[in-house]
Amino acid sequence: MKHFTILLFVCAAMLNGTGVMAQNDWANFERYEQANQDVKNQPQEQRKVVFMGNSITQNWASMHPEFFSDNGYIGRGISGQTTYQMVLRFYEDVVGLHPLAVVINGGTNDIAQNNHLYVEDRTFQNITIMAQIAKANGIKVILSSITPCDHYTWRPDVKNVIAKIRSLNERIRAYAAANGFEYVDYFAAMADTDGAMRDGISQEGCHPNLAGYAIMEPLVQDAIKKLLP
Repeated sequence: MKHFTILLFVCAAMLNGTGVMAQNDWANFERYEQANQDVKNQPQEQRKVVFMGNSITQNWASMHPEFFSDNGYIGRGISGQTTYQMVLRFYEDVVGLHPLAVVINGGTNDIAQNNHLYVEDRTFQNITIMAQIAKANGIKVILSSITPCDHYTWRPDVKNVIAKIRSLNERIRAYAAANGFEYVDYFAAMADTDGAMRDGISQEGCHPNLAGYAIMEPLVQDAIKKLLP
């Protein structure tokens, strides 16, 4: 029943107010449509883990593609996306690829209010929905913290960013522990004493650069090795 409820939620979110399927591809299914067809034809060793996320994941795959290709990882990040959009494309961009595990990283664009007001409960719910969809389809789940950021250059009006990130991260951590999922704490490894991104590991204080990804990579690989020895 729980999984049926999740399916109804996803289907409802894909419809507009009249019950007609939205036509503007708000979730950006098209972004990876052809790439997903190609991935499905690859052996399991080349699609062991899907990284689901926003620009932090997209930039990662673009800036260090060997990390993905050499380890059998698939990047499915889309810049600017909130967890609401990630939920909608989760089946096509994750479940349909039949990985052994998924790494879910999202929420910072929700806090930045990229396309709606930020409500922590709703963002947290979106993350749990993705985790439960993965679990229901036999995919091992790795949840990760939001990376540090003290302000959004594209949304300077959003206040108390560090406190909001810390609060959501703590809920994700607790949820992972309660459900037997792995949790990767990028925040603790990348934040300074105030909770902002450490100097030298980011492009502008929110998005990691190669030095930032060099910190993230062993952390997530440790989590993956626990699930896929």
